[in-house]
Amino acid sequence: MAAVRDLDDAQVDLLCEMADAFGRKADTWEHPDSDLVTDGFGSSMVNRLQLHHATSEEKFNKTSFEFAFKAASRFANRRAEKTVAHTFQGADVVVDGVRWSLKTEGAANMSQDLITISKFSEARWIRDCVTQEDFAREAPARIERHLSEYDRVLTLRGFYVQNHEAVRYDLVEIPHAMLMAATQLTERDFSPRTGAGSSRAQVFYEGKPAFTVSLDGSVEKVTLRNIQVSQCMTHAQWTVPVLPLDD
Repeated sequence: MAAVRDLDDAQVDLLCEMADAFGRKADTWEHPDSDLVTDGFGSSMVNRLQLHHATSEEKFNKTSFEFAFKAASRFANRRAEKTVAHTFQGADVVVDGVRWSLKTEGAANMSQDLITISKFSEARWIRDCVTQEDFAREAPARIERHLSEYDRVLTLRGFYVQNHEAVRYDLVEIPHAMLMAATQLTERDFSPRTGAGSSRAQVFYEGKPAFTVSLDGSVEKVTLRNIQVSQCMTHAQWTVPVLPLDD
């Protein structure tokens, strides 16, 4: 109340929207074996998601996730810092010495069961690949180099639910070891080069189809498709009400 006396009407109105958001119950589930959503980390994250949706109907984006992840880690008494791009090409946040690569996914038509990392890495080198042997020589080595930049991979997936009146966020960790299976691809695994200069390869992990490596020559990037959620660790699910902005 002391702080409110120094605010103008617009600022007080915004505080009321935030208070309204915190007053609406978010449904939460946290995996009992998770080593991440402990010591208040999960509570901090869901509160930041609620705060976001006090003023926005849009899903959390990658930059917002990075800063929320750092703040929640610090709330859980962990040492957390955003990385500098020229120091770590793949890691976004370092927590207690562990390098995390953070992703988000929120496309309207995305699958509940399959994850896509739409921009795993840039890949200008694709333009120089002509044969399947070229793809097999370049892709595994460059994927391994990229994966060496971080230790764990986490994606925050957002789904509109309840007729767009809430967003369900799934916090899913993709096993680093599973992604490393792409470093074992051979010439036989890659499809012939298309007219756009693209190729793809199916990756297996522990004897099962795990995901597809797509080398997109038109936009020169590597995309990982059809990552099985069932082979990943879902640390938490949070369903957060969205405050309609036209009330």
